[in-house]
Amino acid sequence: MRIRQMDGLRAVAALAVVMIHVSAGRMNPVGVSCNQTARFAVPLFIMLSGYGHMHSWLQHSGQSAVQTAKRRLKRVLPAYLVWSVLYLAVDAVFGKPHAHPIKNILTGGSYVHLYYIFILVQLILLSELFCRAVERHPAMTLLLSAGLTFGMEIVLYLLTVGQLQWQFPVAPIGLFVCWPLFYNIGAWLAKSGLSDRLRLRVCLPLWALSAVLVLLAEEHSAAAYKMGLRPDTTVYTLLTWAVLWSLFSRLPEIPKPLQFIARHSFGLYLAHPLVLRLWNAWAVRQTPVIYLHLWQMFALALAGGLAIAVTLSYLPFGEYLGGAKRTKKSCKGEHNGKKENRRTKSI
Repeated sequence: MRIRQMDGLRAVAALAVVMIHVSAGRMNPVGVSCNQTARFAVPLFIMLSGYGHMHSWLQHSGQSAVQTAKRRLKRVLPAYLVWSVLYLAVDAVFGKPHAHPIKNILTGGSYVHLYYIFILVQLILLSELFCRAVERHPAMTLLLSAGLTFGMEIVLYLLTVGQLQWQFPVAPIGLFVCWPLFYNIGAWLAKSGLSDRLRLRVCLPLWALSAVLVLLAEEHSAAAYKMGLRPDTTVYTLLTWAVLWSLFSRLPEIPKPLQFIARHSFGLYLAHPLVLRLWNAWAVRQTPVIYLHLWQMFALALAGGLAIAVTLSYLPFGEYLGGAKRTKKSCKGEHNGKKENRRTKSI
């Protein structure tokens, strides 16, 4: 059963990811504000993963955990590997080859945005454990998850400001230990049904206040701009979920453009940085250098990323490269259409 609110949240999260990458490095007030208020994107994706995994687990409790993990990894891993190699090749072509490409592939470091896929793989492997914990001991699981996530946020902050000199073999933000609160809250929301009882008039003012706090935190801490995982953005993400879920619950149907973006969100996530990378490599070689406004870069990344994602969907094995899976309904419709055409010609 498809949950329409999840499509709405997935589309908004995908748009926010594009905005983060488009606005990165822009130090004017508009660019910084767009960058910081879009920081809910990856945590929201992880909440959606927890919600979806728990919902599936409750509906199919008799399924083998190994088979479930294999099915999910088959959708994620081939695309991750192909795109990792592609981004490594692009960097090499433009004069920035990676010193340890194999390590980068194995640790999510092939390109800056691929760390999310690395996290997702870890969460898929741990999904059975987390879902059982949330189902049997929800309060304790959420408490431990909060302690782990907030503890790692403190570690990340100390690393960012230089007060901690630990050497991690993998970037800490790419480890699941930074994210269990988001995943398990998503799983708990699927189990408890609390999302369906949220009220927009209550959530919206709290969300607006949290957004202001996110901008104030960035203004008073130079390190805040570099961090996508910190306590104020954690609260902001949870309230963003509440506002969006309650908003989309009011609609009889998710708007068609958002449905389209949600359907192609994985391909968009994988492809849009390539569009930006190629554009920047070309634009800086022009005389004079071509600079685009924020909204122009956003439109370019969104349109280019969606074009690649849609193209992947029509390739023979496109779903293993990040393309949307073609539904049986659409295939059946095409088959019926062909049969009807043949009948018409015979008449």
